[in-house]
Amino acid sequence: MINISEICIGNILHPNGNDETLVATVRAVEENKISFYEYAAANPAQAAPVALSEIWLKGYSFLYDANSGAWSKGSMHLQPLGEGGYRFSLGAHSQILSFVHQLQNVFFSLFNEHIQVEIAEDVEAPEVQLAADSIMVNYLPKDRSVRAFSFSLTVEGASYQVQYEKDAQGYWAFSSHRPI
Repeated sequence: MINISEICIGNILHPNGNDETLVATVRAVEENKISFYEYAAANPAQAAPVALSEIWLKGYSFLYDANSGAWSKGSMHLQPLGEGGYRFSLGAHSQILSFVHQLQNVFFSLFNEHIQVEIAEDVEAPEVQLAADSIMVNYLPKDRSVRAFSFSLTVEGASYQVQYEKDAQGYWAFSSHRPI
């Protein structure tokens, strides 16, 4: 179960805590309901936080420093903790972050803007999916009977065609990508 008081519009969550392959972007938050752009609404007991991991840090353009063992972006630093999660620090501010929505909320509170996914030139499949998932809401078909859609994504001169399909529950899921 997720703490509804931590959730903001734009946060990335698992809309169904039983399926951690699905991620969705929060569209609206009510007392007993979280609405998503990509998926049906869920009550807070159904939704689950997305664990903060290297794939998300890479997607948000944090760089890993092997000497310190920490991730950094500008003057922000995330030091991995043995028990999971990261110690976020920026100047005198420090706190433990375990989930993507926590990083998103800290970034927004510090800089008054949403943290954006960026992709480096040596794009791997997880990074393509991360970038596509962050913008796919702009390409959702208006016709609810459509079972699949695709769009192209260009990052630093490399273009990809990404495909989404509806799963058995009717949720949009990333299915494939290919260079174009």
